[in-house]
Amino acid sequence: MEVILENIKQDDWELTMTLSSSDMIGITGPEYAELLNILTLKKLPEGKITIDNQELTPENYLEYYKKISIIEKQFKKLPYLNTIKDHMDYIINYYHLQIKNIDKKEHDSLKIVGLDTNMLDRNITTLSKSEQKKVQIAIGLLSNPDVLIFDDLFQYLDNKSRKKIMMVLTKLKEQYHKIIIIGSNNADMLYQYTTKMLFVKNKRIFLEGTTEETYERVDYLKRNGYKIPEIVQFTYKAIKKKKVKIDYHKDIRDIIKDIYKHV
Repeated sequence: MEVILENIKQDDWELTMTLSSSDMIGITGPEYAELLNILTLKKLPEGKITIDNQELTPENYLEYYKKISIIEKQFKKLPYLNTIKDHMDYIINYYHLQIKNIDKKEHDSLKIVGLDTNMLDRNITTLSKSEQKKVQIAIGLLSNPDVLIFDDLFQYLDNKSRKKIMMVLTKLKEQYHKIIIIGSNNADMLYQYTTKMLFVKNKRIFLEGTTEETYERVDYLKRNGYKIPEIVQFTYKAIKKKKVKIDYHKDIRDIIKDIYKHV
C-alpha cells in the first residue's frame, strides 16, 4: 500500500511525502504529534492525496478515514463505559463496523496483542499501563485498518511486550501491507525498530531517509536539537575519537564483533 501526499497545507504545515507499507515509518521532533494528527485525516487538507493510485476526494474521503486507526499516547476512558468489551462494542457501533461475528473479532484482537480473552470483562481502571496500551492496540485493530498510527508506542511497554507488539506490526506490514507509522521522541526505540525516519521541525519535514542513514548524521542532528540513539553515539565516539574502523549497527552484539575484527 502507498499513500502519496503532495503540496499538503494544513495548520501552517506544508508537506510532500510518500508513506509505504514497505517501510516501518518513524516520525520524531518537537511537533511530531501535530503531523500524526494531520495524517489521521480528521479533516481533508488542502493539496493532493493519492492512495494506491486513487485520489482522495470529498466524496470518498470518509471511506478512507474509517481505514485509519490512531493509538493515542494515553488510554482515554470513555464516560459510562467500564470494561474492555464496553469500549470495543462502542467503537464497533460508533464507526458502524461491518463485523459478522463480533465476539470472535474482539477475542482475536486481544489474542493478537498477547492478552487473554477472559479479560474482556475487566474494568479498564484495573489494568496496568502496559495492559491499557495493549487494549488500545486491540481496539485499533477492530476496523481492520489500512493505516495504523501510534503516538509514543513504546511508552509503558516492557522489553518482552515491546518485542511481541513489534512482531505483530511487522507481520501486518509484510503480510497484509498495512502502513505502520510510529511517532515518538524515543531515539533508541525508533532506531531499533523503524526502517524509515521523518524528522520534523518548524512544521516541515526537516530530514527524511532510511533510519540508518538519517541517524548516522550525528553532528547534523545534534546541531538541530535531536536526540541520538545510545548505540549510534557509542559507535560515533569510537570512530571519531578512538579512530576505530567499525560500522554502525542496530545490535550491540554486531558492534562487539566489529570491534574484535578491527581492534
